[in-house]
Amino acid sequence: MGEQRVGSWRDAATPARDELVDVLFRRHYAALLRLGVVMLGSREAAEDVVQDAFVALHRHRRSLRDPEAAEAYLRSAVLNGSRSWVRRQVTQRAPRPLMLAREHHESPEDTTVSRHEVESLVAVMRTLARRQRQVLACRYVLELSVAETAQLLQISEGAVKAHTHRGLRALQQRIEVTR
Repeated sequence: MGEQRVGSWRDAATPARDELVDVLFRRHYAALLRLGVVMLGSREAAEDVVQDAFVALHRHRRSLRDPEAAEAYLRSAVLNGSRSWVRRQVTQRAPRPLMLAREHHESPEDTTVSRHEVESLVAVMRTLARRQRQVLACRYVLELSVAETAQLLQISEGAVKAHTHRGLRALQQRIEVTR
């Protein structure tokens, strides 16, 4: 399915709705997985959260009014699923893994940045305040604009800018200390 629009999401035939979910999966899975890894520090947990988001979208595709909202729905579902995962880990007092699982194939990011550097960055990101981590993940992992980040996280654009500034400053200080 190219860039064509489905007339009415609710009236579209089931195959058209299924095809749209498939297209969304192909286009956004990698970015949503990166968001989950940044939020959770665990590739396995991130894969579960992203999978749950796509399953929920597929299950509720008939009640979604606008196909354009599906991408935002997925991002919100991944963020909310990540928050829930962290809450469960805290209540269970289980340690959260910070290591990324070895991928079977190398991505462009892996060829540019060593695995150790990625693990170190994720570990440092996990030390940031929750909102700073969320904002930085939206801005630099998902590459959302300030306005899109504000809308997704339901905060003001000024708050996005402030959290971005503070988060980047904290990252820089923590990375300099570890070197």
